[in-house]
Amino acid sequence: MEGGRERPACSTEGCGYFHFGDSSIGCGGVVFRDGKALLIQRGIEPGRGSWQIPGGYVEVDETIDAAAEREVLEEAGITARVTDVVGFRHAAGTNPERPANLYVVFRLDAISGEPQADGHETMDAGFFSMEQIAGMEKVQALSVWAINQARSNEPGSGFVSHRGDFQIRPGWSIFGLGPATEGEEQ
Repeated sequence: MEGGRERPACSTEGCGYFHFGDSSIGCGGVVFRDGKALLIQRGIEPGRGSWQIPGGYVEVDETIDAAAEREVLEEAGITARVTDVVGFRHAAGTNPERPANLYVVFRLDAISGEPQADGHETMDAGFFSMEQIAGMEKVQALSVWAINQARSNEPGSGFVSHRGDFQIRPGWSIFGLGPATEGEEQ
């Protein structure tokens, strides 16, 4: 018994490991250029043909901010750097076919590149005004929410990287409110 529930546990004396269930972590990126938001059109199921911000799963061996930058580049052809965290969505694992998932939405600064679909995961990519987005069919509600959050709040007003605030373990990402400690690499 751990945390008020029966859980699979390691039976080796002194191990102390409990299995807290299966879950996944995803991330997405809100990227603006000239006041327009970057969207991709999904090329695979679920939701083939729908529009959303670029994003996907975080690999087990990468930091979440690196994953957000990778997904924007892979799905839309845009090199971008994380500015801050806009928000997150948690989906409880209430369906046995879908494990619990945490999806963190980042705001990123576009560095270079032109929107280009990858031809597999994405069918199209582009920067769109809010008026254009409002007239598009099958735009993911979470993406519209994330874009509106990013538009309504100044860059850096969300959780920002605090990687240099203290010595962290390899592979860690630390994000918090307020400016990072002096000397922090953003």
